[in-house]
Amino acid sequence: MCNIWANPERDEILPEEYLKLPASLKTINVTGGEPFLRKDIVEVVRSIDSIVPRSRIVFSTNGLRTDLIVPSLLKIREFHRRLGVGISIDGTKDTHDRIRGVPGIFDSAITTVKSLRENGFGDLRIGMTLTRDNISEAVKVYQLSRSLGVEFTTTVAHNSEIYFQKTDNVGLDLTGPAMSSLTEIIESLLRSGSPKDWFRGYHLNGIVDPKIRREFASRCEAGRRYFFMSPNGDVYPCMVMNMRIGNISKVDRWDDLFSGGRGSDVAEAVQTCKEDCWMVCNTRSLIISHPFKAGAWVTKNKIRAHMSPHS
Repeated sequence: MCNIWANPERDEILPEEYLKLPASLKTINVTGGEPFLRKDIVEVVRSIDSIVPRSRIVFSTNGLRTDLIVPSLLKIREFHRRLGVGISIDGTKDTHDRIRGVPGIFDSAITTVKSLRENGFGDLRIGMTLTRDNISEAVKVYQLSRSLGVEFTTTVAHNSEIYFQKTDNVGLDLTGPAMSSLTEIIESLLRSGSPKDWFRGYHLNGIVDPKIRREFASRCEAGRRYFFMSPNGDVYPCMVMNMRIGNISKVDRWDDLFSGGRGSDVAEAVQTCKEDCWMVCNTRSLIISHPFKAGAWVTKNKIRAHMSPHS
């Protein structure tokens, strides 16, 4: 689903370059590759914290190196409290190990989840990337998250030249059992007592309902409400749109990236973008900018979920 691991190493910006990030950030996802392989990851986050001390910083990790992940997060927690961690689980043990190409990585990831819980980290989730190879196991991974006492999130394997370094991922086959399993998860999320779960149900429904995605396309605010920054400091509107805005290490201030009419160019390109993307960043943007629309969907479908036979 992702070829980042196969790319040759490239320059990574120094921790002090992160001091140029905009002070308006509320949620930051530190991802990779594997972010905890950076020996200076604590200093990177320290720079982020100095700019946005009240932000929520979420780490996406494969969970393999518990010995690196937990100690790093304990150090970070000493100066930044609003931390979240997403551990990738893409199926049951055999399926996950096969997809990841590392024997035993499923067990290591579960060990990391349990160790983080034991160390008092509460904002934890299992993140499943759906493909045709593993969608049949979505319910099992969802049930695993519940048994571990952590949250469950999903996304679909996207194509991206600038992030995933892959362009041949194919769409999901959402017929028969696959659709039934995702519908079962959506209904369970809607029956939850957590508003966060309700809107995760909304996100998951966007994966199975192209109408929601088409509606989003006309409201996309990539480059304004969210953006993607690569390890070398290149800034893009999002993770899939191959339009380089500039490089953070080449400017003195964040706003300089959008000078000279560049901001208008980005806005125009986003409005004409034809990518069929649906990830947490754009779902969150849609919910924040159109809360009544998302809320109406949640209200309507919560009632339906409680009336379903699964209740």
